Amino acid sequence: MTHRVRTALVVLAVVAASAQAASPSDRLLELLEPMARFGAEFEQVVVGSNGRNLQSARGTVHLERPGRLRWEVEAPYPQLIVSDGADLILFDPDLAQATVQPLAQAPRDTPGRLLTGALDELERLFDVTDAPQDSAQGFVLRPRADDSLFDHIRLEFTGSLLAGIDIVDHLDQLTRVRFRNQTLSPAIEPGLFEFVIPDGVDVLRDAGPVQQ
Repeated sequence: MTHRVRTALVVLAVVAASAQAASPSDRLLELLEPMARFGAEFEQVVVGSNGRNLQSARGTVHLERPGRLRWEVEAPYPQLIVSDGADLILFDPDLAQATVQPLAQAPRDTPGRLLTGALDELERLFDVTDAPQDSAQGFVLRPRADDSLFDHIRLEFTGSLLAGIDIVDHLDQLTRVRFRNQTLSPAIEPGLFEFVIPDGVDVLRDAGPVQQ
């Protein structure tokens, strides 16, 4: 065996050993790191514990770390969740109602905070395990806090892109979100993460959780 071949085999062995040694949380962090900016269209389905579809929706999402999010449901009923990094606003135009909550008081282990928050909090907030499915990479995140709103969250990636989120609550109700036309580092329009509450809208100031 030549010296060059032996060297190549050693390098490959080291690379393979490093890949095997990486923890699920490390691999997830590698996928989340490039998502400092992210945009996509989404379809969302809520499935009851009996397996029946309870509701569906579609819309768009944009996020930018740290703490900035715009989750806009377009159909069948419009709804908007906006965070500018300071406040989290849930606006329901049909009810002419807006709920405003300081972002610092919102739970840190929700999917929205997971994607827009500090990545170094991942291991502190969640127990991460592998959950591959077909050709997609998957990770199950179980909140470490006893008072979490969710039982677990599953993130699914196709290649390097976030393809879906499954959220299961403590009553076994599933919220399934699937993304398409995903873009890393999309152009962000000025004011995208800002929202001026229209005149005549009831404003609720809430210190409790706003799910995102």
